[in-house]
Amino acid sequence: MSKILILLFIFFHVGFNSEAIAAKNKKSNTKKLIQTVFSSFEDGKYQEVITTLDKLEKRINPKSKKGKKIKGLVYYWKAMSYSRLNDFDIAESFFIKALEQKYFSKDIYYEYGQVLYVSLKYKRARVAFKKSVKAKYKIGVSLYYIAFISQELKDYKKAVSFYNMIEKLPSTENKDVIQAARMQVGDIYLKQIERQRDPFRGVEKYVIPQYKKALKYDEESKLAEEIRDKIENLQRKYELILFKMRNGKQTSRPPYYVRANILYGQNDNVTRISEDNKDATEEKDYSSSYYEVGVFSRYSFYPNSAFSYAPEFSAQLTQFSSDSVSILPSNKYFIKGALKMNYEHIYKTLPATFYMDFDYTYNADDAAAEEEFAASNNTYGATFSEELQLFTNNPSTFRFRYESLAAEEDTGSSSTMTLTYEQVVLLKRATLFFTNSYAMTSMNDSDSESLNTNTITSRLDAILPSVYNLFNPSLYVSLTNTDYTEDSDKGGLSLTTLGMNLNRPVGRRLYLTLDYSVGTQTADLDDDNYTQQLITLNLDLIY
Repeated sequence: MSKILILLFIFFHVGFNSEAIAAKNKKSNTKKLIQTVFSSFEDGKYQEVITTLDKLEKRINPKSKKGKKIKGLVYYWKAMSYSRLNDFDIAESFFIKALEQKYFSKDIYYEYGQVLYVSLKYKRARVAFKKSVKAKYKIGVSLYYIAFISQELKDYKKAVSFYNMIEKLPSTENKDVIQAARMQVGDIYLKQIERQRDPFRGVEKYVIPQYKKALKYDEESKLAEEIRDKIENLQRKYELILFKMRNGKQTSRPPYYVRANILYGQNDNVTRISEDNKDATEEKDYSSSYYEVGVFSRYSFYPNSAFSYAPEFSAQLTQFSSDSVSILPSNKYFIKGALKMNYEHIYKTLPATFYMDFDYTYNADDAAAEEEFAASNNTYGATFSEELQLFTNNPSTFRFRYESLAAEEDTGSSSTMTLTYEQVVLLKRATLFFTNSYAMTSMNDSDSESLNTNTITSRLDAILPSVYNLFNPSLYVSLTNTDYTEDSDKGGLSLTTLGMNLNRPVGRRLYLTLDYSVGTQTADLDDDNYTQQLITLNLDLIY
């Protein structure tokens, strides 16, 4: 805006000969031309700007004391216009003419330096950017150009010096270039260190920490992905971090994993009452919406290429909207800690993994049908698994789990042993997961033996191809048969569940999942027969 006012002042008060000032129509035309210069430049019509400036240049009174300054201003705007048109040689000539006329705007050396830079005239460009710094125009970006040009000219000491100057600037000046400057310092360190006989220590001690310093400034920027790639490539090249186990399994990169979720659901039969009993029960006593919030975190350690371990932590809260005493016991939360250990090995020339998992869970619920949580039980578990390639590229997993539940009331304590077989089948158009398990639950108290059960569960999940890249569908079906071994009156229960799952990413770290399932249980006792529909919408944030 200040340039517009200066240009108008010069042209209308001292820039034209007396006949031009006297001629009202000529003055009016000149004013329109000046306005055209700025409006056309702002609209990106640079050729129109040049044409208008040619007309204005002809009106300059060469005998005027201000004629030189007027010419400088006209040359400056011509240079700016040719620069935007990528006619850099012509732009350079007009910047030179403007400076010869001793026209100095605050940004002229910065703009001139950019023209010289793209023309590969590095030494002259560096001088121009130094003058831009002296004029205090875009100091951070100007210093970056000076440093980068020095780097291109292989003057690494000077380049690092100017990159470090950027560090000392206030955030308002360096925010656009500080991350790139830090990365470039890492590049220079790398180039110098790799010339040495043993670059391993130098890369580990100086280069990677410098890249990590750059990454830390903004881990979500466009440049961050490039920096991550640089770090990982160096870690692979110099084997600073284990990327593959002895059986070829990839290690977790990054080693941490954090997931937070919030779920909203609608359950039409929370208490699992039979259809006959629904007629005599209010809907709020068996049907309710609910929400869940939870968090899960894991950090993986790799002492060597055969063994790894990962401590885990998770917690979840479930809260139903109904305040019915029948549904209150379903409100609950748990806090869980676990330690998972993997031993990677080879079985019959194919990859295999042995897992050992130990976990502890603290559970609390509204079992007393009160509006506050009461401690319910503590669960201790140990799982041992072996994953084999019985069918090439289709992993088979065998699991054994022992679980001990210590309830507040002795009558609720129990132990469970579970045997599980899992099979993955990769097809051309789908991936299938088969799960079969057999669980035996024994109550610790002899008075509760009627609750002893043997349960067989079979489940099939089919993950289907993405639908128009909008969402990833999967279908599942499960059949669970439960036998009350010490209660002949209750007999057996058979639960069949059919479900559909749709999920898709909705952001860089956000994933949305919609799940719908229908369960039907048949039993020897009429009161144990029920149907249940469940629909949930879950949002995961994964970091």
